[in-house]
Amino acid sequence: MKRSFIASCACAVLLAAFCAGAALAQDASKTVMAACTKCHMAERLCAALGKKDQAAWEVTVTRMIGKGAQISEKEKPAVIAYLAGLKPGSKPVCE
Repeated sequence: MKRSFIASCACAVLLAAFCAGAALAQDASKTVMAACTKCHMAERLCAALGKKDQAAWEVTVTRMIGKGAQISEKEKPAVIAYLAGLKPGSKPVCE
């Protein structure tokens, strides 16, 4: 009985972490589409997917924030991870 309680708690924690990660990805998606498409067409972002790694996206996002992109320092890591994790042709960027 004690093992099943511990297993249930572990599953609950994992599920909560998964849902939080999905929410962060959704927020990052919205931030990217709102901030980046103010100055660029989505096709420009789409063309870069799969070509830039995490470090390259960090340079790009930092540069764009310096040029006025509305991405907060709190949002920045999630945006970078989101862009670095997208495969070429991914939606909503490549719609």
